[in-house]
Amino acid sequence: MITDMLKKVRICEVFMIYCVKILILTTVCTAIYAFVLRYIQRRLIFVPTHRYISPTQMDNSPFAENVLTMKDGSRIMTWYASGNKQKPAILFFHGNALQLAAYAEQLYPFIASGYAVLMMEYRNFGNTKGKTLQKDIFSDAAETFDWLKAQGYPEIIVYGYSYGTAVASGLTSLRPVDKLILTAPFSSLLTLVKEKPVPFAGMLLQDHYTSEDYIRNYQNPLLILHGTTDRLIPIRHGQKMFDVAGSEDKTFVPINGVSHKPIFFDKLNQPAIFEWLDAHYTTDNISEK
Repeated sequence: MITDMLKKVRICEVFMIYCVKILILTTVCTAIYAFVLRYIQRRLIFVPTHRYISPTQMDNSPFAENVLTMKDGSRIMTWYASGNKQKPAILFFHGNALQLAAYAEQLYPFIASGYAVLMMEYRNFGNTKGKTLQKDIFSDAAETFDWLKAQGYPEIIVYGYSYGTAVASGLTSLRPVDKLILTAPFSSLLTLVKEKPVPFAGMLLQDHYTSEDYIRNYQNPLLILHGTTDRLIPIRHGQKMFDVAGSEDKTFVPINGVSHKPIFFDKLNQPAIFEWLDAHYTTDNISEK
C-alpha cells in the first residue's frame, strides 16, 4: 500500500513539474509575443511608401509642393492647390498607407470646382521624416490648419478618409473646423483593433485615436459617408460616429454595395459630397462670409 501511495505521489510530482514547465513556457512565449507586437504595431497599422513621388511627376497635377516647418523644427510635406478666395478651402488627410501622390487625383474634382485643397503628409510617409505618433500627427494637423487659414479663405472644410478621419476628428478639438467630411471613419482605433483576430492587440495599442470622443463636442456641419460592404472598417463605426456627434446639422450617407477602397479611390463618395457642399455653399451664403 505504501508503495502504491509513493507511486501516486511521484506521479503527482511529475505532473506538477510538467504543469510548471508549461506555465513558464507559456509566460515566456506570451511575453515575447507582447514585446514583438508592441514593437512592430505601427508597422502593422501604417504602410507608407518612401520612394517619394512629386506633383511634377504626375500628369497635369494642379498641386505644388509646400513644405511647412513645424514648431518642433520638423519639416512636413504638404501639397497645395490654390482656389477661389470667395470659396472655402479643403484640408485633406489621407489613409494609413502609401503617400500623398496616391490620393491626389481623387481631389482634382474639388480643385476644378474652385476649392483650394491642401493635403498634409504624415511623418514617416513619402519624404517626410519622423515617427507616426498620434500627438505629433495631431500637432502637425493643427499647424497645417493654421497655415491654410492664413491664406485668407472664408472657411476651412476638413476632409478625412479612413485613418485620416481620426486626424480630422482630432483636429476639431484643437482648431475651429468650419465643416467636417468623414469617409469610412472608425469610431476608435482601439475598438477597431479589438475587433480583429489579433490576441492582446488592444491591450498593447499605444495610440487609441478615440474619434468618437472628439466628435461628441463638434457642433458645426458634419457629413459622414460609409460603404455598406466595408469589411476593413465596418459601417457600424460610421453609424456610431454619426450617433454620438454633437452637431445638429449632421448627415449620414450609406453607400450601398461599396467597400473600403472604392468609396474613395473610385470617387463613389463624391456625388453625395458635392450635393452636400452645394447645399451649404450657395452663392448667397458664400458672399456673406
